[in-house]
Amino acid sequence: MISIETNTLEQEIAKVRNSLSADRLDMSFGELMSMYTSSELIIDPEFQRLFRWKIEQQTRFIESLLLGIPIPSVFVAENEEGKWEIVDGLQRLSTIFSFFGILKNYDQKNNWVMVEGGKVKSLKGLTLENLPLKFRLNIKRSVCRVEIVKWDSDYDMRYELFNRLNTGGSPLTDQEIRNCIFRGISKDFTELLKQLAEQEDFRELIQPTQRQEEELYLHELVLRFFSLFNNHHNVSDRLSEHMTQYMKSASQHQDDYVPKIEIFKRSICLVAQIGSELFKAKNNQFSSSLYDGILNGVAANLEYYESHGISELASRIEELKSDEKFKGFSGVAANYKKRTKGRIERALEVFAIHE
Repeated sequence: MISIETNTLEQEIAKVRNSLSADRLDMSFGELMSMYTSSELIIDPEFQRLFRWKIEQQTRFIESLLLGIPIPSVFVAENEEGKWEIVDGLQRLSTIFSFFGILKNYDQKNNWVMVEGGKVKSLKGLTLENLPLKFRLNIKRSVCRVEIVKWDSDYDMRYELFNRLNTGGSPLTDQEIRNCIFRGISKDFTELLKQLAEQEDFRELIQPTQRQEEELYLHELVLRFFSLFNNHHNVSDRLSEHMTQYMKSASQHQDDYVPKIEIFKRSICLVAQIGSELFKAKNNQFSSSLYDGILNGVAANLEYYESHGISELASRIEELKSDEKFKGFSGVAANYKKRTKGRIERALEVFAIHE
């Protein structure tokens, strides 16, 4: 006899499986190239990391195809028009497209010259032009497994799938996955994150590395503020999950974020006057805990600090940095529910108006 627990398990598994609409195809790179040139296959550099494989990595990939070495699957999301948007596999497909001279938006990357392969030294110096025809055809006829997630899949399940299964050598970050999934609802919020992330005073405050920029870390920090301001009490379990749920909601309802746009801009403009060391901890590294505390504290009392000058604001910031209670909610495991809530609440106490 099947136990109640087994019935519950089967029902739960069936419910989640039914929330995902997916398919898989084996396609040649020639077919994928044709889809790309006819804009049926979309690589959107506005939302995905830049094509940044080095020539050595590109050569090894071409070599793998020529030698018949199996390659990882490519993951795509099907939009409502039936077009495919690349979610994972950008570097591999861009390598093929650029070798054949058809990569859009990166003309300088096209028609590159191979170096020595790991097994085939004679690849050095070869381009599409002087690679023998039979090898060009071998590449175009090489088969790639394409995993397709349909546009009508549940968004939570799509996010979970991409988070678990992106298989490339450079896994997608949480923010890259969010942008891939939730722009299927609306591009307005992802466009806003990009716009705010590109503000000069914000960039100067964060001072991101090149890798952080490529992995959309600035976008993530903007989302982080929007998801926490006047909303930190709703954090459940991990901050990353809270941010994902907020982005899903904001992509559906403008009312969730429009009132916060001007507050974010004014807060950044104000704290930028303190200097670029604002969010740095004692080790001189950027501290997301200080970022949370300072921005939320300032935003909650914005008009007061705008009218009372920088000196008082600077004093409160220094007070927060040295506050032992605030420090206790930072550091290890700082992005879990209890510490996130505690950190914001303590910052609000420090920045509160005392008149």
